Amino acid sequence: MPFLIDSDVLIDVSRGKDNAIEFVDALTEPFAISQVTALELIVGARDKRDTAMIDAFLSLYSIVPLTESIGVLSFRLLKNYAKSHGLHVFGALIAATAIETASTLITRNRRHYQMITSLRVQIPNY
Repeated sequence: MPFLIDSDVLIDVSRGKDNAIEFVDALTEPFAISQVTALELIVGARDKRDTAMIDAFLSLYSIVPLTESIGVLSFRLLKNYAKSHGLHVFGALIAATAIETASTLITRNRRHYQMITSLRVQIPNY
């Protein structure tokens, strides 16, 4: 899987931001999202109707499930970067998912991930 799309980009897509939609539509390589991103989008739902819309939206994407190896790697990332760089649990899980699937993480949050040298990051141009 060449690309893993971070929550911030998918939130922009789900909110109908044209530039984000165009960016994702223009990707020529396969992409997926982390199960954590799916969880974050569901948590952000305002009500049951919104939850149903987000669930339908998520059905359009390939979702990478959390695995034991992703959990182990995210634990190591947190030990290394939580205190020194402010890495949070969800960020560590998303970064670990990208690393474990040999994907480039597409995110607008360079600051959240810049210290993880084994992670390939692409900042969208929108």
